[in-house]
Amino acid sequence: MIALANAEAARLGAFLALAEADANPADGERLAALAAAERLLARRGLRLRDLAPPPALPPPPVSTSQADLEVAIRAFPTLTEWEQNFVVSLRRVRQFSEKQRAVLHQIAEKVNRR
Repeated sequence: MIALANAEAARLGAFLALAEADANPADGERLAALAAAERLLARRGLRLRDLAPPPALPPPPVSTSQADLEVAIRAFPTLTEWEQNFVVSLRRVRQFSEKQRAVLHQIAEKVNRR
């Protein structure tokens, strides 16, 4: 959270209002207002970018293999003994091989068809 005194916050607001294109069409005045805002913030060790929160990062995509594994785990009691053993064995694997991904996908497709 940025802490500015009320007077500083009011001045910053005034500078930024002058910098808005529709409020002030003169480019020179807009640049001067932005420079004044930057100087005011710099006295506090801040920059203009510090006024806005960082953009939220999208959640990492769930891999198809991970989604297939979740389907298989949810349907675990309905799987054959071999399929259950296969799913359990995947818990020890850090990265699935192509063959493991293919078999897991077949199991998930079979579960989804039910």
